Amino acid sequence: MSEVMMNTRADEIMGEITALKQLLANSDYKAIKYSEGLITDVEYASTKAFREDLRVQINALEAELASLDE
Repeated sequence: MSEVMMNTRADEIMGEITALKQLLANSDYKAIKYSEGLITDVEYASTKAFREDLRVQINALEAELASLDE
C-alpha cells in the first residue's frame, strides 16, 4: 500500500475512532446513573450492550491502525 493511501486510511480510522468514542462519551451519563443505582439492570442492559459493541469496534480499529504503522 502506498504511503499516501496508508495516511488516508489512518486518517479515516482515526476519524471513526473519534466518532465512536464520542458515542461512548454520550452514554456515560447512563453508566453513571446505573453505577449510582438510579436505573435497574434491565433499564441499563441495552446501553451496556451498545457500549460493549462500541469498545469492540474501537479496539478493532486501533488494531488496524497499529498494523498500518508496521
